[in-house]
Amino acid sequence: MKVLVTAFKPFGKCTNNYSEEVIKYISNVDKIVLDVCYDKCYLDLCKSYNLNDYDLIISLGEARMRKVLTLETTAKNISSCSLADNLGIIKKDEKIIDNEIIEIKTLVEIDKVTDIVQLSHDAGKFVCNNIYFHLLNNYPTKSLFIHIPECNNDVNNYIMCANIINNIINKLV
Repeated sequence: MKVLVTAFKPFGKCTNNYSEEVIKYISNVDKIVLDVCYDKCYLDLCKSYNLNDYDLIISLGEARMRKVLTLETTAKNISSCSLADNLGIIKKDEKIIDNEIIEIKTLVEIDKVTDIVQLSHDAGKFVCNNIYFHLLNNYPTKSLFIHIPECNNDVNNYIMCANIINNIINKLV
């Protein structure tokens, strides 16, 4: 089974991105670190890899306000955040894809991993949700998004999150 894991570069005033730190400790997968730019991150991903070649695509993002690692079940067709992405773009209540779809749920068998990860049904409205919506719109049976919680810049926390993600991968492939 082929697995691809994505992470994000730092954005805003942050000097690092926890997803980029965690991805360093995930083993036996292809990896890419993307810029925090709304639609561009998905386009860059598609330019770098043929996503049809993968059995599982896991995107990582940070959610510093969360206390635990969370697997997102759903992406919504909306971008709306007062924060600018790394291109300076601010989106307010804009559809990601101009169609009637309101939200998309992953079709990955997440019931296999609910014993090791907390589920969330809200990927936000920033770039994390944006890339997840694109992935689910095109690859619903093999796409997941996981938010990395506050890690306090502690390598042990990065390793702990990576171990959970490695465990998720092992249960799903």
